[in-house]
Amino acid sequence: MDASPRAVARSLWPVWGLGAVLVLSLLAEAAALSVGVAPAPGGYWVGYASTILVVVGVGYAVYVMPRSDISPARYPRLNRWWIAGASGFLLVNVGFMATLPTETAFQVFGWGRWAIGFGGGVGLVIGLFEARAIEREVAAERSRLRQAELRSERDRLEEFASVVSHDLRNPLNVVRGRIDLARRAHPEDEHLEAAEPALDRMDEIIGETLALAREGKSVDGVDDVDLAECARECWSRVDAPDAALRVDGSATVRADRDRLSHVFENLFRNSVEHGGRDVTVRVGVLDGGDGFFVEDDGVGIPADQVDRVRETGFTSSADGTGFGLAIVDRIVDAHGWELRIAEGDDGGVRFEIRGVERSEEATRASAAEGADRAPHR
Repeated sequence: MDASPRAVARSLWPVWGLGAVLVLSLLAEAAALSVGVAPAPGGYWVGYASTILVVVGVGYAVYVMPRSDISPARYPRLNRWWIAGASGFLLVNVGFMATLPTETAFQVFGWGRWAIGFGGGVGLVIGLFEARAIEREVAAERSRLRQAELRSERDRLEEFASVVSHDLRNPLNVVRGRIDLARRAHPEDEHLEAAEPALDRMDEIIGETLALAREGKSVDGVDDVDLAECARECWSRVDAPDAALRVDGSATVRADRDRLSHVFENLFRNSVEHGGRDVTVRVGVLDGGDGFFVEDDGVGIPADQVDRVRETGFTSSADGTGFGLAIVDRIVDAHGWELRIAEGDDGGVRFEIRGVERSEEATRASAAEGADRAPHR
């Protein structure tokens, strides 16, 4: 929490204030016993030791409160539980004192001190349990509201993207048809030839806009997916005849296969687009087995752009759309995974995806030799 220790001390002053009084009482009683003012009555040291435990517990609670998940809004209730426990248990014990014989005033004083400390400690423990229960309920409610907002936002985004896609693609198809007719009549026209790649790029942007809207949805169903098999299959769909893929081992993970395929395809195209047509891309399992990585030996990502490459529309390439890594980030987040970007072993870029759940079935160990070591072109 954001509360400072000083703020916590001010908010919990009834707790630590009464705790300080108990400390002074313990010191005074110890001094009185040491000089022989009064003898220690039967059972006195048990109550004395239990009060010390309460004081230590209160001190620890005040110390750790700023670092706990309990909101400062719960502190007034903790104060009330502490006071209610101390006063209620004291009243009960006053009734016992009135009916049971007491030897000296020192015994009455010690009994009262024990009742206040023990009752306050029990009340504080109850208050802490209640505060944590309230925090869990508040967190769960916030999570439900946040999920509802995200679902509503994603539905609106998908609806918008679908409308834009439909409204753009229809006139785009008309323009493409007209250009095809015009090229038949004027096959050497350089202006018509230059217009066709622009139409292709517009179609690509529309497709990736739809993908960006749809891939951000939470994953409802997952299956066992072999990473190596999925990576090779995705590599076969990447237009990079001079590039090479190297798969170092594999693992069976729990994932949405279609979306995981989009992750691999976008990361592969990013490597080819920025690392060059002859780039080598490596896929493998992270040490510890909690995820996988995709890295290349290209030029890497400049340090001042690492935090921006996930932004929708950001690209350092004239031919890029700026959607690829944004789509990857959405898919990773939808699975509950974590995407980290680092420098590759050979100077390129390394994408690490962590927090991936592995299948209960045995996963294959990393292959140090064999066909996986050979580049697949």
